[in-house]
Amino acid sequence: MDALVRLASLLASREGLMAWRVDGWRQSDASGHDRMHLRLRASGTVGMACGRCLGVVTLPVAIDRSYLLVQSESEAARLDEVEDEVDVLVASRRFQIDELIEDEAILALPPSASHARCERPAPTGVNRSAQAPAEAPAAQSPFAALSALKSKRSS
Repeated sequence: MDALVRLASLLASREGLMAWRVDGWRQSDASGHDRMHLRLRASGTVGMACGRCLGVVTLPVAIDRSYLLVQSESEAARLDEVEDEVDVLVASRRFQIDELIEDEAILALPPSASHARCERPAPTGVNRSAQAPAEAPAAQSPFAALSALKSKRSS
């Protein structure tokens, strides 16, 4: 995930795997013009922070998108309004496929993640297994502390 910097910044763990495949082809449209098409398929796992316990939740990511590549922004804007089955992208000699993969992976993330069942996080510096319930110190009632202060004042 280190190569996908923007995606990695949204994750709780840099561990994960993303496998992808891109296929491209030319296809004639109804008017006989050759159009370039692209299909991106990617899958993998990422680790997001749990919204309840802040631990790492491993989530699957699956992407299967098709694109129509065009030569200009004006053509993309025009075709984007009429194309429902594919997204329209402007092609260039320096087309950054890794940026497209990263954009789609970010869009595939859920807005929040959580475990099916979370344990409460242990207080800082306390080993949960070392502290048995019977060994826990008895908490003093706040009212008992106030009562002790009151009796000290009246003496």
